[in-house]
Amino acid sequence: MNVFYLIIITLCGPVGVACASQEGGHGGSTLWSFIFSVINFILFLIVLYIFALPRIKSFYFDRSEKIRQALKEAEEAKTLAENKLREYEKKIALLDKEVEEIRKAVEKEGGVEKERIIAAAAKEAEIIKWQAKIIAEQELKQAKAELRKELATLSLERAEKIIKEKINEDDHARLVKDYITQITSKVI
Repeated sequence: MNVFYLIIITLCGPVGVACASQEGGHGGSTLWSFIFSVINFILFLIVLYIFALPRIKSFYFDRSEKIRQALKEAEEAKTLAENKLREYEKKIALLDKEVEEIRKAVEKEGGVEKERIIAAAAKEAEIIKWQAKIIAEQELKQAKAELRKELATLSLERAEKIIKEKINEDDHARLVKDYITQITSKVI
């Protein structure tokens, strides 16, 4: 309330000076004019006090309440954001740990898979060696058979050649006769 009186005194002084200077020395009563001006001004202040001051107070009160509410909401949002930040930092830390665990598991699985592949390759190498051995043995048998056949063919050709050189007409006739006798004895 002291501020109210201070405002009235501060505003009344210049109004009174203004009213006094308005008369311009015409010899009129400046006191009554000054009093009416002060009363008029006081009435104006009372009207302002009655009608405008409550609205101004409620405006500033509402404004301060909105600011308090906004500050409260901002503080809550800040707290929520800090909590989320801590939560995400924990998740990131856990994620790093989980990534490390996955990497180790993959390395372990890779080692197991590597051993399995090596074992499978060794087994397959054994099978290939066994197949190669069998194929080599079969080719050796075939080569031996072909060699025997070739040897037999060559032996026959050599024997025929020798026989042709050593057999004369009489031997030839005797061989044909013996052969015919053998065939006829088997047929009969």
